[in-house]
Amino acid sequence: MVTMTQLPTMEYAGEIDLDTVTLHDPSTGERITNELIDRENDEIDRRHGLIPGGKSLSGDGSHSPVLRMVVSDSTKEKVTKAAADEGMSVSRWLRRVVEEKLAV
Repeated sequence: MVTMTQLPTMEYAGEIDLDTVTLHDPSTGERITNELIDRENDEIDRRHGLIPGGKSLSGDGSHSPVLRMVVSDSTKEKVTKAAADEGMSVSRWLRRVVEEKLAV
């Protein structure tokens, strides 16, 4: 088994077979495996709402309409923090707030 002490340079043009090559995360020392990469990708998708093929919010399978709004820097920071505190994307958090307001 080959042990590498650092990640390949940008010149490397192929895939790395993590079953035959041992790589470690330089910041944690943890071995990089396909399972670790899959878990991290799933977490990124979950955190940023990037899961493709999501359900149509219109309910008919069509692309959901998009609203755009302009806010101050401080409002954007507050919304971003509120969404992050609840583990949601800004879009999902705002959608929930608007839907709650309209439900009254």
